[in-house]
Amino acid sequence: MKTKAIVALMVAGALGFTACTKKIDEKTMGEITQFGTDWTALGEKATAWSTDLTETSTRAKDFATQQTERATAISSSKDEALKATAANMSKMATEDAAKMEGMVNEYSTFKATWDETTKQFTEWKDKIAKGEISGDEASKGLADFRTKMSDAQTKIDTWNSVYAEVKSSCEKNMAAADEMAKSMETTSAKK
Repeated sequence: MKTKAIVALMVAGALGFTACTKKIDEKTMGEITQFGTDWTALGEKATAWSTDLTETSTRAKDFATQQTERATAISSSKDEALKATAANMSKMATEDAAKMEGMVNEYSTFKATWDETTKQFTEWKDKIAKGEISGDEASKGLADFRTKMSDAQTKIDTWNSVYAEVKSSCEKNMAAADEMAKSMETTSAKK
């Protein structure tokens, strides 16, 4: 009798322990794994974009400083058209540099949120692996993370558009400044 009671308790304990571990279906686990892969890829894309942004922003600031110095140096010139062109280039360069700096700052804030969400996802996924989260909770959590990823993707796409416009403006302004500098050298050489 004692043996049957002990066996019954062991079976009940094993069943109770098994019931405490929440099993997630393979489809949901596959979606979670795919999400992790997609999240990582988006993070790598954002990091590469931010590296390009930072480099371009630094060049834009340096160019803006040069154009401000050039406009100041030309301000005593008698050539009104040259002064106006230099002042306009300086203004445009300063505006482009400010826009770039604004994006760099926005990305810094975004990156902190991204890192925190990545940490939350990792912790959540670990809980799933340990069986601490049910299938319904996992599906809800995955939907929440997908929303965060969609929001991040939208933000990155928006930044890409704005960045392309500002970068193009910077490049055009730099090319015009080079032409103006060559023109000024040619004019100086003829005198």
